[in-house]
Amino acid sequence: MERSNVSLIVFIVLMFSIFTTKTQSINGEKASISVREEEDMELERQLKILNKKPIKTILTKYGDTVDCIDIYKQPAFDHPLLKDHKIQMVPSTILEETTSKNKPSSIFRESKLDNDFQNERCPQGTIPILRTKKEDLVNAQYLLQKSNPMHTNSNTLSPMDHHFVSVEEFNEGKTYFGSAVDISVHGFALNDNQFSTAQIWIQNGPTENINSIEVGWMTYPALFGDNHSRVFGYWTSDGHKQTGCFNMLCPGFVQVNKDYFLGGKIKEVSVYGEDPWLVSFKVHQDQETGNWWLTTDVVIGYWPKEIFTHLVNNASIIRYGGVAGAKPQTPTPPMGNGYLPQLQDHSKTAFMAKMKYVNEQGQTVSINPDRIQTKYDTSLDCYNILFAGNIGGEWEIAMAYGGPGGMCP
Repeated sequence: MERSNVSLIVFIVLMFSIFTTKTQSINGEKASISVREEEDMELERQLKILNKKPIKTILTKYGDTVDCIDIYKQPAFDHPLLKDHKIQMVPSTILEETTSKNKPSSIFRESKLDNDFQNERCPQGTIPILRTKKEDLVNAQYLLQKSNPMHTNSNTLSPMDHHFVSVEEFNEGKTYFGSAVDISVHGFALNDNQFSTAQIWIQNGPTENINSIEVGWMTYPALFGDNHSRVFGYWTSDGHKQTGCFNMLCPGFVQVNKDYFLGGKIKEVSVYGEDPWLVSFKVHQDQETGNWWLTTDVVIGYWPKEIFTHLVNNASIIRYGGVAGAKPQTPTPPMGNGYLPQLQDHSKTAFMAKMKYVNEQGQTVSINPDRIQTKYDTSLDCYNILFAGNIGGEWEIAMAYGGPGGMCP
């Protein structure tokens, strides 16, 4: 073959190779752009579902934008399993602690939710809901990405590195219909890559499809935009794979309170060395409807039984503890009050008191101190938990927990 023809063939092959590489690169970039566009479109779709047209909007002192939404048009009813759900305005059963106010105590002070509406209120027939921003959904998704779910022993807040401490009553075959506990409330200065919770878990089902309701207080700047300690609720019905979310960031939770809401700030927090502030958290299953009601110092709302599979009739696990996490290769934040727990001075430790469960008759009963399992997943220099048992008095069944965090193994 002549040299000129060989050169021509080589030139054509090179040009074809370059063209193919560029085309693949362009197609790859287009594919990447397409994925991003699809993700943005999905986020916008979710925002339209969550941010209903408000009847009134209130801007709080804390910078929260709160929309007053028609109670019958709240996001919960966009859940496909709740299309025909009839809203329940009040629980048909009231737990013992909700029938009367706690008496003032020399050592326990009752903190409350704080919406800071000042002189404004949502109109009758509406409920307040924190307005959801796109970054809220992105941060919540990041918080809940499931790289390696550990349903029973953690809060499944992967892929962020996180650690937990907890106690649970071990009584195989026993059923529960809720949980109640008084939790001391504390405050932290965290960065956007850190979170810390104090919470209870109500769970049922196999690990791979666990149903879980989790409530308590949380500090998480990326989710709430500040360092305030806020009440939170979380749920899932399939082991955290496709269902569930924090607060009202997806359809599911039905709110009935017209003044207070999930994600609301807790008014007073404990100061080290002073008498602590507590919030009472209660979750119980309504004996008539099967819905799971959330109560603090007020009744907030409920998770309908229709959204669950294994929590339809009861729970098999109740747990009490804390979770703290951060991005990989960074220090995890404080948990509890930031100090390792001790049982000598209640003003210098984070604790839970009046640890109870709800029985089949709708009564709150103290957990059995002889059937307790303590669990943790890291060095006890980072976080620890001390189960005190039945102290009596205002404490009843109690425990202390927490720690400074850091580069924990």
